[in-house]
Amino acid sequence: MAGEVTENIVYGRNAIIELLQNKPESVEKIYFQFNTSHPKLKEIVISARRQGIASGKARLEKLSQIAGTAKHQGVCAIISPVTYYRLEEVLSAPRNSSPLIVVLPGLDDPHNVGAVIRTAEAVAADAVVLVEGKGAPLGAVVHKASAGAIAHMRICKVKSLVRALEFLREHHILVVAADMDAEENYTDIDLRRPTAILLGKEGSGLGPEVLGCCDHVVRLPMAGCVESLNVSVTAGVILYEAMRQRLA
Repeated sequence: MAGEVTENIVYGRNAIIELLQNKPESVEKIYFQFNTSHPKLKEIVISARRQGIASGKARLEKLSQIAGTAKHQGVCAIISPVTYYRLEEVLSAPRNSSPLIVVLPGLDDPHNVGAVIRTAEAVAADAVVLVEGKGAPLGAVVHKASAGAIAHMRICKVKSLVRALEFLREHHILVVAADMDAEENYTDIDLRRPTAILLGKEGSGLGPEVLGCCDHVVRLPMAGCVESLNVSVTAGVILYEAMRQRLA
């Protein structure tokens, strides 16, 4: 029967069309075959792009590997078992008296995503914010890398990073971005205040429009030969500095 669900995978044209119509927020990424001449496949691709859902072409062998069957009808979707929260919900019921939020605009490595979520939970952050259609889907690799933390962390998904940052600042949340070219050190900022830590994409970092929405841009001092640290390590250093300041 077409339209089977296997763990966090949905396959079959009708099943995915129904998913896009009724629960698009659960779809992390759609894979479809190279030949999209079938009208329903075209409908799926157009609908996914219109809703900002990540999608990509895959060979039939790859689709069969993802779906666990050859009866995928040329399309598979990775869905998230995570319940997403709105930023308004997080700020109306904060975990801390001074909220601490992590913003990930699009990390491609699921191990990094999981590691950041794990660290965020370890320091009792209020939420991790993701951007729709950007970065690695919250699939099995992220869940494993988070070591179970994803089940305890509130995950938000926003359509626009810039609007989300503006919303946070309007609600008196200090937005602090990490960037290797920044002039301020991360230890120079008062992280006891309600704070959102913004971490750039691996390699490309953060664009000027996004940096313009931040209150502070900070760097981690580097005394050795390497220019930067892995993004999940950077997240750990800054988040634990925030916890150190708050405990002090």
